[in-house]
Amino acid sequence: MPTFATALAYSTDSAGMNPTHTLPMKLRAIAEAGFPQVEIGFPDLEENASQAFPGYKKLDESGKGDLYNLLKAAKEVREMCHELGLKILVVHPFSEFEGYEDEQKRKTNMERARAWFKVLAALDCQMLQVGSSDVLKSSSDYSVIARDLRVLADEAAAQDPPIKIAYEMWAWGCYVNTWEHTWEVCKRVDRPNFGLCLDTFQISARAYADPTSSDGRLLAAQERLADSLSALSQTIPPEKIFYFQISDGSHKHGVDALRGSAKKQGIDPLYAWSNAWRPIPFQDEIEGKRGDEGYGGYLPIVELCEAVVKTGWRGPWSFEVFYTQDMSRDDPEVPRRWAKSAKASYEMIEMKLRERGL
Repeated sequence: MPTFATALAYSTDSAGMNPTHTLPMKLRAIAEAGFPQVEIGFPDLEENASQAFPGYKKLDESGKGDLYNLLKAAKEVREMCHELGLKILVVHPFSEFEGYEDEQKRKTNMERARAWFKVLAALDCQMLQVGSSDVLKSSSDYSVIARDLRVLADEAAAQDPPIKIAYEMWAWGCYVNTWEHTWEVCKRVDRPNFGLCLDTFQISARAYADPTSSDGRLLAAQERLADSLSALSQTIPPEKIFYFQISDGSHKHGVDALRGSAKKQGIDPLYAWSNAWRPIPFQDEIEGKRGDEGYGGYLPIVELCEAVVKTGWRGPWSFEVFYTQDMSRDDPEVPRRWAKSAKASYEMIEMKLRERGL
């Protein structure tokens, strides 16, 4: 019986993790859990380079920095992945790129993109994830946004080998923050190598959840979600879904604590929630957690997955999860436990989808 995923991936993104959880440690944990692919977080690459090359200077907004040593480190990561049997699915997150009227800013952004393309080549990776901009001074005009992303897609297509661009709505994005928005942009970009990264957390954060409310849900949340998912399953062509990110959301943070954290960081509460409270779906059940010791995931993950599968899409799934309270612990077992739980989570999701007749 065929599975719903052509391959599974797990993200290395370092947000919320203890610095002792190095990129090599996470890659080994991902391979040991049985994942054939990995989604590499660019911050992990740079942290790995800084450990290998003292004095390493991170790339800036124009792609300037110690690119030479970053490429050397990236090639070593590629070799490590090869030895572990891992294929690098995608690198993320490339952001704050689109929607600028200033010509110099657009030029600077393309210079950064070209530097990232070199890193992808060193990794033998052919997909870049682009997150929707959260910069207020960028344009709200979808024609302007699509213009910039079309230029990016064309340059990506000219690489050897060609690179695909997976555009993701970030729930805290200023002007593109729903799947409907990203699909509208995608249609305007109109390039074969430009498609979407759909994400259970990001979709929920606009169509179902409100982490600043008492119960963590929007008004009429179930009805809003049902309408959104029904439209999604009938609207997006499966070939335009380049990959699918999976994570749950927790409401254990406490409303006041979340608002305080967002204010302290100067970011949207949805962004603060995303950075620290995204467990694995069914993680409490998988790890035998109960009550206060649990992760508290509550998003309608199976319904979200069902809508994407109903488009006819069968592509790569990637688990991108952040849970600072647990991941920040100085414990070498943390990466292994989370990777194993993610693999078990996919198996549970697959089982529940089959129970729904899919």
